[in-house]
Amino acid sequence: MAEPDGSDAIALGPGQGEAVGSSVIKADRSELSLFEFEIAPGGGAALHLHKLHSDSFYVLEGELEFRVGEETVRAAAGSYVLAPPGIPHGFRNTGTGRARALNLHTPGGFAQYWRELTELRAAGTEPDLAFFERHDVYDPD
Repeated sequence: MAEPDGSDAIALGPGQGEAVGSSVIKADRSELSLFEFEIAPGGGAALHLHKLHSDSFYVLEGELEFRVGEETVRAAAGSYVLAPPGIPHGFRNTGTGRARALNLHTPGGFAQYWRELTELRAAGTEPDLAFFERHDVYDPD
């Protein structure tokens, strides 16, 4: 087995990475996708689930309210929230100021979903159910 040479290493500073919509993709690898994003007051993600990957969040700034399964959690800066596969989850910024968070999907592949979703919405197209299912995003109902 060949020794790693560091060519796959990632070292990014604040705000560095691939800007896609309101997010910055920090890592897009087969084993993980990592995003840094801002959430405006009232913004967030509706309740959804992933069948094949974990979705976790580390709050950098502000406060977010998460729904994970049947539980609602207020997460201030420094908080970590994990939604394992199959667990419905969503979040919103209930405060009056912006919030910032890191979002980690394991395994990877979710960065491509975000690129495609951003592109579709910029073109004025709302994706269909097949698009979401192809990217392991499901309505929990």
